[in-house]
Amino acid sequence: MSTTNTDSIEFRNARVLDGSGADAYSGNVLVEGERIQRIADDPAGADREVDLDGSFLAPGFIDMHAHSELRLFEKPEAAEKITQGVTTEVLGQDGVSVAPVPSDLNEEWANRIQSLDGTIGDEWPWTTVHGFLDELSDAEPAVNTAFYAPHGNLRSLLAGFEDRPLEDDELETLQAELAAAIEEGAFGLSKGMIYPPSSYGRDPELEALASTLGEYDSFMISHVWNETDYVVESIERYLDICHRGGCDAHVSHLKVGGQQNWGASEDVLSLFDDAEERGQRVSFDQYPYTAGSTMLTALLPPWARQDDSAAILERLRDESARERIATDISEQGDWENLARAAGTWDNILITRTESGQHQGETIAEIAAERDRDPVDAMCDLLVEEDLDVTMADFIMSETDIERFLADPRGTFCSDGIFGGKPHPRAIGTFPRILERYVREREALTLERMVYKAAGRPADLLGLPDRGYVKEGYVADLVAFDLDAIVERPTYEEPNQLTEDFDFVLVGGEIAVEDGKPTERRNGSVLRSTEEWDGQTRPSRSRRLS
Repeated sequence: MSTTNTDSIEFRNARVLDGSGADAYSGNVLVEGERIQRIADDPAGADREVDLDGSFLAPGFIDMHAHSELRLFEKPEAAEKITQGVTTEVLGQDGVSVAPVPSDLNEEWANRIQSLDGTIGDEWPWTTVHGFLDELSDAEPAVNTAFYAPHGNLRSLLAGFEDRPLEDDELETLQAELAAAIEEGAFGLSKGMIYPPSSYGRDPELEALASTLGEYDSFMISHVWNETDYVVESIERYLDICHRGGCDAHVSHLKVGGQQNWGASEDVLSLFDDAEERGQRVSFDQYPYTAGSTMLTALLPPWARQDDSAAILERLRDESARERIATDISEQGDWENLARAAGTWDNILITRTESGQHQGETIAEIAAERDRDPVDAMCDLLVEEDLDVTMADFIMSETDIERFLADPRGTFCSDGIFGGKPHPRAIGTFPRILERYVREREALTLERMVYKAAGRPADLLGLPDRGYVKEGYVADLVAFDLDAIVERPTYEEPNQLTEDFDFVLVGGEIAVEDGKPTERRNGSVLRSTEEWDGQTRPSRSRRLS
């Protein structure tokens, strides 16, 4: 088939999944320009006519937790995302990202987030959310993007990387900075309660920010304090903060880690039920794997990752500090002990290093090669790689994953961290859900999957013309035969693109055809205060109330 884009294209004999969760229906869908112009039983005719012969046509998928802020400058074609049906990525996650940044901390922020978000090789030419979004728009990415204001970045404008409570006047300034970020286009506030400096935020500070979000009909998004031994208590604390402050609550990459905690998904969903009974709106995102992935520094106790990068490296070189790290990891504590949750160092897999060494090896294997204790091997690796190391940690159960997948309050995410031999979720999340959990295990219906992948996230973000197959809506679309979808990335060979989506359209232009990227880059940098009826924030109450 030709990959030439035309003024109009009609998908005939489609099984339309409209994004609402309703049953699929047969129809013909006409796209003219960037929008869906007509949906009908009979064909209308178009410059190009495509017979889907009963394949599904759905709204493009929204990756609700992505780390492509800087990768989209390097690889704006976003092949890893569009080939799995993703047409929109939501950036600015975990309370630590690329904007806003104080000019004097530009280099430190670049060092801190390079493992998560990559690098552009030069000093960032922006300091504000507005500036970053302008630069991203100039890069012309193939996918649409939305951005959350990261709590840690906002906090650093006032307190740098200091772990201290903010004074009353500083809290007021912080609220004003959040308001400014929303006015500049941010859709909400993300926080990461294990990542400095977001982790330094006290409850009164977070409650004050929740109050500001409530004024904008916005929401808070959180990597909570603990996803293992204290996951239930952490989520309950978070929901209470949002409730007192008056904003909606969204939990990032919802999970239950550590074998001793498996099954707590039932208690978590009960918390959501209780919150809804008191009138609170609750949502979450998740990825469909038993392993998480983050920076290797997340294995360190909180005291060991305080201050700037130089201070962390100095501690890691100190023998007494290493002994304390080893003791803290081996004992039950009240911090997020991911190494303990993994159970064994064989369950900590190195996915990327700055040098490229040891990618695809476990900490246990590296320790054996060096004849070192695993904690020493971990600390040595962090020092050698200047902290620039990412990992995958195998800590979750299929039962909890499927329980969350079935819940309609959820959405999906890749939480993809690229480079080296990345966790396969970066490239395989959506085909895995379709193949493994819809088709094979029937953990959720296809209709619910598409609702959670498109309609639900569009409603949460307040996008009034995306996320659904409806007349007048932007033509972000994906066409596929469910029986043909195969998850290709593995932990051993993660950099394998999906090849099974017949079409992916972004803004009416064909981005993928017959499983292959067309190199069309028609994504839009979405801003929370523009485009829809003038300079006004879109309402999130359309279908959520």
